[in-house]
Amino acid sequence: MYIPEVGDYVIWDRPNGDIESGWVYFKGDPVDNGRRSKEGWKPISQYITIETGVREKPECYYTSGKPMRHKMIHTLLLCNRDCWNQLRYVKNRRTNTEVGMYKSQEGRYEDTQ
Repeated sequence: MYIPEVGDYVIWDRPNGDIESGWVYFKGDPVDNGRRSKEGWKPISQYITIETGVREKPECYYTSGKPMRHKMIHTLLLCNRDCWNQLRYVKNRRTNTEVGMYKSQEGRYEDTQ
């Protein structure tokens, strides 16, 4: 089974026929559900978020008068580990060899083929 990583471009073929695609934006840590259930907590799933859209944020300021730090609004889709078998890997952007590619935030990886 494919294990997604931050910076991978994936296509999610969902069982209902919907097809979603985008960059893996976040990957949660593995969860110890054995320990959670012993402590009386409900089990949860590890997940990733897939960035399906990005747009510019309107110019605004904090109540303190300082300008906003983040310049973009990211639309993210949550994908639980149970659904990772429905993901198809396309490419990644973990190397910085390409110049001039889309980069949503300072410190984010650039696109690569």
